[in-house]
Amino acid sequence: MAKQIPEEVGEQQPLLLDASAVDAQTKADNAAKSKMLLISFLLMVVVGLGNKVLSKLQTIPMQNYPYFQSLWTTFVYIPLSFAYIWPMIRYGSLITREQRAIPWYKFAVMGVLDGIAGIMQSFATNAITSGPLIILILQSAIPVSMVISKFLLKVTVPHKKRNSPVQAKYEWQHYVGAVIVIIGLVIVIVLPLVTEKGGTDTGDKMTLVWCGVLILSCIPMTLSTVYKEKALGETEIDVVYLNGWVAIWQFLVLLPLAVPAGYANNLHPQQIPGNFWDGVKCYVGKNSVVGGDKPDDCHLAPVLVNLYILFNVLYNILIIMILKYGSANLLWLAMTIIVPLSNVTFALPIPGHVDFKFSDVVGLVVIMIGLVVFRFWGKVWDIATFTFKYLFGGFPDKVDQDVTQEAYVN
Repeated sequence: MAKQIPEEVGEQQPLLLDASAVDAQTKADNAAKSKMLLISFLLMVVVGLGNKVLSKLQTIPMQNYPYFQSLWTTFVYIPLSFAYIWPMIRYGSLITREQRAIPWYKFAVMGVLDGIAGIMQSFATNAITSGPLIILILQSAIPVSMVISKFLLKVTVPHKKRNSPVQAKYEWQHYVGAVIVIIGLVIVIVLPLVTEKGGTDTGDKMTLVWCGVLILSCIPMTLSTVYKEKALGETEIDVVYLNGWVAIWQFLVLLPLAVPAGYANNLHPQQIPGNFWDGVKCYVGKNSVVGGDKPDDCHLAPVLVNLYILFNVLYNILIIMILKYGSANLLWLAMTIIVPLSNVTFALPIPGHVDFKFSDVVGLVVIMIGLVVFRFWGKVWDIATFTFKYLFGGFPDKVDQDVTQEAYVN
């Protein structure tokens, strides 16, 4: 007589199969997510590198038209954003009524701050000839953001009876990292003026002034970020919807800034319309200024400016994807890797090529140390601890091994 399988076991088989299928599906989903995250990370490094490099390269053919360049690269975001926003409001569900109820003045404040920061960076980037110097100076956003968020940004800490707002907290490694970054900035900005022959001529003094403008541009940029956190709070908002409305106000605030921007470019108010029109012609590759110290060379302008816009759009999309599928730490890692890669790229035989100076190399190393300490010290320490114990002492107990292995993986 054949052995009979108990009826209860027979009835449990589909449940076991279903659990196994669910587990397999979960593993497949996790693998797909990990693959997508890896691709997004690699693309972030490549596209972020292109974005950083092209932000300087586009200024070379447009050297006489920084105001037009700033206005145009802001305006482009408006039709691109609303090509998504309008259909999504009408046919989709990602832009909710709650998001559309956000007061317009909040977008206006963000746009004003972003507009001021953007035009300061456009003129400074145009005036500073060294691409690596620009990228390193922009790391000053770290100490600037620390100071501003320390005094302006408050976070809500859960309490048994009430929610208490407290100031943003920083650990010792954040302060040490910020100080190291500041030391690196002093090396790349001040050291060449002190040590190199001719370091006190008019050109170097103006470079020092524009370096100061670039550092100061981090103030409205950081204020905008802090205001976004305070004004939006816990509200979930579609990033394209946010960027589209901010771009409108950013564009509008740039219009009255034409006069001070003109003076910064040695233009009288009556010369601004002509300069703007010449900028339009340069954008399509036609020269207008044929003599003087800075004649036009606009033949690469259509390529470089449009490539910068493309890379900038892709850069912002990839930021959203990494934050959605990964974490802020992964985003910081990509941005940290981009800094030395950008510096090396400018040493290649491309437009905007520069020869590395001793101060550039030392400053880059110091700033990279500061960035790693500020952003990743906890992870670096955990990995170092795990490696040391594994190589020299083993693990004292299983609990310690589990902790360090988790730190190593994450």
